[in-house]
Amino acid sequence: MGGRLFLCAVILQLSGYLQAGSNPSKCGLGSKLCKDGSECVFYSHVCDGEADCKDGSDEEGCASRCNEDQFLCAHGKKCIDKGQVCDGVPQCQDRSDELQCVKLTDGCVHQCDNKSRCLPANSLCDGERDCSDGTDEANCEDQEEDGYEREENISTTPEPPISDGPSTIKCPLGSKPCKNNAECVLYNHVCDGEVDCRDGSDEEECSSACETDQFQCAHGKKCIEQSQVCDGVPQCQDRSDELGCAKRMEGCAHQCDDKSRCIPNSFLCDGERDCWDGSDEANCADESCSATEFKCTSGQCVSTTMRCDGHPDCQDRSDEESCTKSPVCTTKHRCPQSKECLVQEWICDGDQDCKDGTDEKDCPAAPLSCGEFQWSCKSKTKCIPTAWRCDGMKDCDEGSDETECGVVTCLPHQFQCGSQECLDPVLVCNGITNCADGSDEGGSCQINCAEADHTRCSQSCYSTPQGMRCHCTAGFRLMEDGLTCIDIDECEGQSPGVCSQLCINTPGSYRCDCHPGYIMEADGHHCKITGEPFLLASVQTDLFLLGLRSGSLDVLSSSAKKAILSLDYDWKEQRVFWVSLDTESIRWSSLDQKTTGTLIKGVRADSVAVDWLGRNLYWIDGVNSQIVAIRLATAVKSLNHSVILDEDLDQPRSLALLPQKGLMFWTETGNVVKIERAGMDGSERTAVVNSSLGWPGGVAVDTISDRVYWTDERLRAIGSATLDGDDIQILQMKETTNPFSLAVFSDMLYWSDAKRRVVQGAHKISGKKCQVLLKRPRQPFGVKIIHPLLQMGNYSPCEKMDCSHMCVLAPGPKAVCKCPFGLLLAEDGLTCSSLVKSAFLLMLSPSTVTQIYLQSRHTAAELKGWPEHLALQVPSLNKAAIMDYNLRDHTLFLTDDGTTSLSSFKVKDSDLVSQGQLLKLLGDTITAMALDWVTLNIYWSSSKQPRLQVTYITGTHTAVLIKEGIGRLESIALHPPSGRVCFTNLALQDTGTVATVECANMDGAERRVVWKDAVQPTSLVFSSNGDTVYWADSALGTIGSVQLGRSGYRELKAGDGVAAVALSDDTLLWMTVNDKTRLWYRDEQQQQSKVWFEVGTQVVSLKAFSKSSQTVRSF
Repeated sequence: MGGRLFLCAVILQLSGYLQAGSNPSKCGLGSKLCKDGSECVFYSHVCDGEADCKDGSDEEGCASRCNEDQFLCAHGKKCIDKGQVCDGVPQCQDRSDELQCVKLTDGCVHQCDNKSRCLPANSLCDGERDCSDGTDEANCEDQEEDGYEREENISTTPEPPISDGPSTIKCPLGSKPCKNNAECVLYNHVCDGEVDCRDGSDEEECSSACETDQFQCAHGKKCIEQSQVCDGVPQCQDRSDELGCAKRMEGCAHQCDDKSRCIPNSFLCDGERDCWDGSDEANCADESCSATEFKCTSGQCVSTTMRCDGHPDCQDRSDEESCTKSPVCTTKHRCPQSKECLVQEWICDGDQDCKDGTDEKDCPAAPLSCGEFQWSCKSKTKCIPTAWRCDGMKDCDEGSDETECGVVTCLPHQFQCGSQECLDPVLVCNGITNCADGSDEGGSCQINCAEADHTRCSQSCYSTPQGMRCHCTAGFRLMEDGLTCIDIDECEGQSPGVCSQLCINTPGSYRCDCHPGYIMEADGHHCKITGEPFLLASVQTDLFLLGLRSGSLDVLSSSAKKAILSLDYDWKEQRVFWVSLDTESIRWSSLDQKTTGTLIKGVRADSVAVDWLGRNLYWIDGVNSQIVAIRLATAVKSLNHSVILDEDLDQPRSLALLPQKGLMFWTETGNVVKIERAGMDGSERTAVVNSSLGWPGGVAVDTISDRVYWTDERLRAIGSATLDGDDIQILQMKETTNPFSLAVFSDMLYWSDAKRRVVQGAHKISGKKCQVLLKRPRQPFGVKIIHPLLQMGNYSPCEKMDCSHMCVLAPGPKAVCKCPFGLLLAEDGLTCSSLVKSAFLLMLSPSTVTQIYLQSRHTAAELKGWPEHLALQVPSLNKAAIMDYNLRDHTLFLTDDGTTSLSSFKVKDSDLVSQGQLLKLLGDTITAMALDWVTLNIYWSSSKQPRLQVTYITGTHTAVLIKEGIGRLESIALHPPSGRVCFTNLALQDTGTVATVECANMDGAERRVVWKDAVQPTSLVFSSNGDTVYWADSALGTIGSVQLGRSGYRELKAGDGVAAVALSDDTLLWMTVNDKTRLWYRDEQQQQSKVWFEVGTQVVSLKAFSKSSQTVRSF
């Protein structure tokens, strides 16, 4: 009784009727005030034989006998109307009004199942078999179809019949009409070996034998698909398709739950209860540890190197007990009594690290400041992720996150009160007020389904205060016509609680399934992986391997001297790979620690990722802003890698691969923070997330849910989105103070927190069930989950390709051949050939020089990105502007607008090595520059010195060649074999002069104008024989040329934005710059302009070189 009083008080207080500490003056609907006015009591508790009011007034004045039209409950003095007897809702506390209802029910017209059940008239001949003996569907007459009012237009008076004659029977969902059209039969009763239709048509035309890919039920002739056998849902009426399934399951090592379930050996004694009867965790023997491990009292195995190291690694702290002397702490703090080593970040962090608990004592209250993606509890003591607000679970200590959650939406099979409560239809119009506003009673409740015409409802109907309403059972919803019930697809946009992996919709319900390698848990919703997964984590210079079930903890030797920021593994070869900052290499170790090695030397990698399907290793080169790949099979020099992407990569941070789809994802933290996706060959690049980001760091892909996850150090959060960037979810928790790297596996999310010095795990969607997995005094960085299922041996498309050097995966996945720098992919798409004598382009951007071999223009056209190329990062320059190149000694000359200087660089392997400055101008800018590759003199001009000057390569001597009549010298071209120099002379403003193209001898003599109708001429270039000069006119959108010594002028329409021109033997190349930089070419034989590629990179200079370039002929 006390429980009822407490419940009453809670309900009334939520309704606003009962205030704590005051006497109620008004009770809620369905209740009355006790005589002393101190409390309320439900009407159903008045005169029930038990005192509920403290003053006993609810049991006063009760009749000792009931009226003739009333029923006396067996216990107590309560009288109820006889109409409420056997109505399916007990009004008597002892339920005596609902006993022996087969005899007492007014609506009982048909008894069946040995008189244990009685049905009303509306359940007879409705096409559904309600009695086990089937008598409710026997001897049925033809049905008539009557009119019925739709839900949105319900009337208290039924409409007259639509038709007076018989019509085709309408069967409920899941049923079909018998051949005589007089009754319905369930589809799962067709061909089941039992006659259900009176005419026997449900057992006609049944196959006598099943197909080879089908299963025949033990009783009858029914055939089902083989995939439906042992799927947890019986399709055979005799359930023979679900019998003996424990024997059929692969990896069955232990039967439990009355032999209805069988689990693999890896589930036994793993610390998780998988059987309802708990037998999988019973009689577990202690695990034996190896000679290099210490056995904790709890049974855990940890490395002997962790014994007495000042930090507890056993769950019971037994590895730090019975130590002969106190450990030497590398940290500044030590627990005062229990003597464990302690770091500052662990003091008052909410986790007890000292056995004596002193690290969490006398902690000052920190000021509360919730993040952008958090919600503050009303107590102002806690911040929770916004996703936890109104999720049905109380996360604030005072429960404020589950208040003021707006209008409650009832399930489709429920009745919604005007006061927003949700009721089962049997509680509507039952004579008892169940809605707070009484909206479930009154009105047209007196009209019941037996009196009204309800035959057009596809399932059933019930009475409401608004009249009759069609009702759908759970799992169905009513359509707009108010009559028809259709199935609800619970799997569409399923919430996290429906199925953890696969969801399969069924009529009126759904069932969950698991991906290969997982086994369904006993709850039928969650999947569990077979075999123990391991957490691989780098903690400063050490590699830790933690068993996520056994708790075993081992240390892998890395010999690293600097922090290991990124790692990955290859299950096939049982190797762990990591970035070695101290040796500028990518190193590896076998998981058994027996062998170690170096995959590649001389690289500056920020993040590594293993392509276990295509058998390559990828890394991010942050210095050169590149994504690079190399074969796993061979330890080779750095020059044998292939550049996958290097265009517009602005501070790439972390890389994750999805070989199953041929995709890669990476984070960028430059001027525009974003998460990008591309094929693993660099194709189909796109930004998938560019909002809700602060500073994205680590990135990982969940192959189960097809989502990409990332850490955000600025937001102190973990985000996720679909692989296309939709449905962005942000988890901003107190546990994500400084998330660095992360991994996703099964239902869990794992991340390292460099500030708190922990590795934690939580549910990947909700962020709940958070737990500390690894806590060490030094900082953790890279994390991965090791399990063979994550790298299942799928067939690789590269196995079909016969690439001469390297095969990478493209979206699909498909296979594409790649070549290392210095080699070019031949037209067969398989073979890489030498480029020693091949012509090439140099394209200069403010920070990069890109080399592209002209031969590759024949293998691809109109590319959306760079063709095969080598990108050379320019060191020590602020804003490269003009370039020239000496083929003989591979020296590159570059001007820098940022430092107003001219410098030289040696091209060595795939790097530029600075040779120092040749010129340094103060308050001036070089506007044009060209190299005399015979004498190594530099010809140049500047904005404040508009004249043609020449400086020796050492920078020690400078001479002025031409200074009169020059406005601005924009471009210089030299042809040493013929001794000619040409330059563009732009007109000075307000001088009345015109822009001209002029030439002279290389000593400045015999100056002459070769073209005077130019507007904005730039980018001069000589033909190989020196008799023709070409230029681009950006104002006219043309490329002009003049044969020297003759009067012939030729012009090519190049289009808007033409910025530069280059010439390689008989091939003319030029670039246009609009929203993109587009490279065009025109071969003399074809005389047709073609687009080769376009990029988003800013290109400021263009040069072409071939075997005929810089050759010395006799003068």
